Amino acid sequence: MSTRPDVVPDVTVAPVNYVLPAKAPLAAPRLAGDRAVVSPQRDLNAAFRRGSDVAKALGERFLAAAENHRVFLDELRQRIQALDGAIAEATRAQIKGALHGVLDILGWCDAAEGDVLANARLAATGAEPIDVAALCEEVAQQHTTSDRPIYVHGSTSVAWWGSAAALAETVRQALALVAERTQSAGARSLEVRETPAGVQIECAAAGAPGYGVESASVDRFRRAVGATGGAVLPGAQGAGSAALVIALPKRQDVAH
Repeated sequence: MSTRPDVVPDVTVAPVNYVLPAKAPLAAPRLAGDRAVVSPQRDLNAAFRRGSDVAKALGERFLAAAENHRVFLDELRQRIQALDGAIAEATRAQIKGALHGVLDILGWCDAAEGDVLANARLAATGAEPIDVAALCEEVAQQHTTSDRPIYVHGSTSVAWWGSAAALAETVRQALALVAERTQSAGARSLEVRETPAGVQIECAAAGAPGYGVESASVDRFRRAVGATGGAVLPGAQGAGSAALVIALPKRQDVAH
């Protein structure tokens, strides 16, 4: 397959798809005799384990929310009972102060209910609450070797909601792309960080950036990023470096 020396143009502006060429049509499946060559079978047990982890994470979130609601309602009940017992002798100012306290608690209940609804709506779409740093560590463990280690840095205080499978594939394709740009030389790294715009993953390699990246590699990466709804930005050293940043779409981020 021909190479594309201009796959990652050196630009000063950070366009969303700076590493991505125009989308090429998908190639027909390769044939071996009269049988199509297909990808290896997925590890179904791994999918079951992931489902259990997601159920546990969602259960912990909704359990914590329910416990918070119970605390707020207990506090609300106690204040109303205290107000009812003192209303005959309380001054107007004291009654107004007690009512303001009741309204404050109702405000907390509204905020807590808003968080529960946002989480429930995301879960109903099939989105998963994902610890991005932990997912990057899982992918790194699958692909690291003694001569080409993959280091993971950083963490987030919030979970990113989306597809774990789609995000894992995006990270794998990013690692493959930076390895191709550096002729598979040296270590690679994944740095996870939070920004006002959301969670980002910077993928970099120790080798010097080269050229000759296959357009098919970029196309695979483009499709993977598109499946997450994310965008691609230059790395910290600029668009001429081998690094790239996956900017995940901002959703309802909730603390771990």
